[in-house]
Amino acid sequence: MKALVVDDQEINREILQVMLEEFAVVSTAASGKEAIAAVTAAIDGGSPFDLICMDISMPSMSGHEAMQRIRSLEAEKQAVRATAFMVTASSDPDDMVSALIQGECDDYLPKPVMRRTFVELLQKHHLI
Repeated sequence: MKALVVDDQEINREILQVMLEEFAVVSTAASGKEAIAAVTAAIDGGSPFDLICMDISMPSMSGHEAMQRIRSLEAEKQAVRATAFMVTASSDPDDMVSALIQGECDDYLPKPVMRRTFVELLQKHHLI
C-alpha cells in the first residue's frame, strides 16, 4: 500500500507514519497544497496513493478543501480514487458527517489516534 499523511503538526504526521509503516510506504505533507502536489506527482508517475489521511483543520487550506481538489484531480486524470480518512480532533459531528456526505472521504479517524482503531479502519476498507 502507498499512503499519504497530511497534517500541519509534525508530531501528528510522525504518529500516523509510524503506525502505517508496518503496512505501507508512507509519504507526508504539511499542508493541503503539499498534499495536492504529492497526489498530482503520484498520479502522473503512474503510482497513485491507496490511502490519504487528511487532517481537517489546517491553516490556509482546510482538509475539506484539499480533499475536494484531490477528488477533482482524480476525476480529471481518470485516476483510481484513493481511500481517504479525515483525521480530526474536532468533536463537531457536522465536520465528519459533511465530509462523508460530500464524498470527500470514506471514513474519519478521531485524534488522538489509537492504533487499534486505525488498524480496524484499514481492515474495514480492505487496505490490509
